[in-house]
Amino acid sequence: MRLSKWIFRASLLALPWLTACASIGPGTVPRDRFDYSSAVADSWKQQALLNIVKLRYSDNPVFLDVGQIVSGYTFQGTVSGNYGQNYPFGAPGNLTNYGVGVQGTYIDRPTITYTPLTGQQYMKGLMTPIAPSSILFLMQAGYAADFIMLMTVESVNGLNNYSVAPARMNAGDPEFFQVVELLRKVQRSGEIGMRVEVDKAKKETTLLTFHRRALNPELESERAEIGRLLRLEPNINEYKVSYGMGAGGGSDIDMTTRSLIQIMLELAGTVDIPKAHLDDGSGYPVPPSIEGVRPLMHVHSGTARPKEPFAAIQYRGYWYWIDQSDLASKRAFSFLMAIFNFAETGKTENLPLVTIPAQ
Repeated sequence: MRLSKWIFRASLLALPWLTACASIGPGTVPRDRFDYSSAVADSWKQQALLNIVKLRYSDNPVFLDVGQIVSGYTFQGTVSGNYGQNYPFGAPGNLTNYGVGVQGTYIDRPTITYTPLTGQQYMKGLMTPIAPSSILFLMQAGYAADFIMLMTVESVNGLNNYSVAPARMNAGDPEFFQVVELLRKVQRSGEIGMRVEVDKAKKETTLLTFHRRALNPELESERAEIGRLLRLEPNINEYKVSYGMGAGGGSDIDMTTRSLIQIMLELAGTVDIPKAHLDDGSGYPVPPSIEGVRPLMHVHSGTARPKEPFAAIQYRGYWYWIDQSDLASKRAFSFLMAIFNFAETGKTENLPLVTIPAQ
């Protein structure tokens, strides 16, 4: 009977291990939530960087959305024991077999669904220009005017931005960069804003507003210079902002904005591709940057894998990466990622669904 008590006690010791499997679900939430979130974010960064590099080689970008993540856990366990005696030749007391067994099974079976971005979704999400009102909203939200306009605006009232996209390579107009710099100075003072009017037909009109309160002479001069460069009427404080390639002027500001794919083409011009690829014509050259205008981003290249980069991918036998210490490049790249998240792709559901059944 002593042996049977020992088996009973061993079963009691194994019982907490077995009952723990019934409550593993809550414990997986903090780990899975952050692990999957980090994994999806890192994969998005690598996908975006790869497509930017591919565009520099006139290669076709491919986008896959993470549509659904289903991760199922199964944790099962059993405890068994046996105890027996036999009595050969009628002699009692000969113990022949006994034992205790503990078994456990753990299964982690994730299923991840990817959705390619093609057709109408591709056209609507990547090739539709950003609305001028969205650009002004970003400026009002605190993004620097010079950064936003250099990245998202193609032209304003006929003044062209610098472009390295193959179809529109140009050095830009000096007046455009003057306007951008002056808008940033006025933005710092808080003297510029925007509002949206909605008429009876629910048509929206975006207005760029200069505050009416008295300005110091320096700000007054900078605001007047913006008006001169854009040929704006000096005696009004609000100007209608519309999408278009017109020359604008008076009370109108015509702004041609870039789409996501156009922004990516511009960022592709900042990729430092190997000289061998320029020499063999596999990657297109870009004009030198304008003096005094810093490139939006800088993507390095090399044969060795970078150490702890912000984002890195491998393509055509070389590594391409953004330095962790390059804040300007990280800002431009992160802004691109933010636009991706806000872009309309035509899908009814555009967020990954994470389902984790735990048993």
